[in-house]
Amino acid sequence: MNYLILTIAGISIAIGVFLGALIVWFIYFWRRREVIDSLMKPEDLVGLCGIVELPFDENSKGKVRVDVRGSMVDLIALTDDKQEFQVGDRILIIQMQNNKVWVTRHES
Repeated sequence: MNYLILTIAGISIAIGVFLGALIVWFIYFWRRREVIDSLMKPEDLVGLCGIVELPFDENSKGKVRVDVRGSMVDLIALTDDKQEFQVGDRILIIQMQNNKVWVTRHES
């Protein structure tokens, strides 16, 4: 009877170790395929909508807040539009140059 219990315990331990190693191996190779990149590229910003934080117009700079990949980012904003942007206005980013974004009014 003791022999049967020891055999079952040994098989159970071996299967547990094998499945645990298989899961660790699977997670290891799955994580190697992931690309983690926290850099913000111009193509990540163009086309995004945001909200004006500091008012501006075509003759001055302002600040806009945009959600980029789940993080809120504040950016210096410029525009060619004749109208002034007020706090809370929705904007659309059309270009990024020298760490500044060019925006236009976003019409919902």
